Amino acid sequence: MDQAEKKRKLMVGGALIATLIAAVLVEEEETVIDTVDTIQPVKPSGDRIRNQENNVEQLDVSKLGQRKFNALAGELFASTTWAPKQPQVNPEEQAIIAAQAAKASAPPPAPTAPPLQFKYAGKAIVDNETWVFLSQAGENLIAKLGGKINDKYRLDSINDDAITMTYLPLNTKQILTINTKMVGNF
Repeated sequence: MDQAEKKRKLMVGGALIATLIAAVLVEEEETVIDTVDTIQPVKPSGDRIRNQENNVEQLDVSKLGQRKFNALAGELFASTTWAPKQPQVNPEEQAIIAAQAAKASAPPPAPTAPPLQFKYAGKAIVDNETWVFLSQAGENLIAKLGGKINDKYRLDSINDDAITMTYLPLNTKQILTINTKMVGNF
């Protein structure tokens, strides 16, 4: 056994002895209380009862006044919430809010095709087939009539001023105008 364990056992033993002594002393006090005769209640005399009744009659409750509460204290038993209180809304503002809510609850607008992200780079005609060179986000693309671009667009027609494409997910036709001043030379 090391020193710390011996010290701990001595402390626990001392605490046990102190507890036993305290329990014996408490039991002795209880036996002393039990041996004392029962105390009889003292009945007040008749004069004392009459004086108490007279004092009650002399008390004027109207002089006490009303209890005053601080308005900043708020309601004593009100429920509390962390949400801020909503300000009062007048009828005109309420009508505007109702109109906005009606707009919000209206069905969403029909989906539309995104704007064309392609830039025209040029075209080439080989064996009676027209090929169009386009660029999108730094990527160069080549498509021919009826061909698909990125599986989302189909090239429908090509002329000198515009290219007509169909956005396949919505089957919507879109037109890419050709600016001949910026066309590359091939």
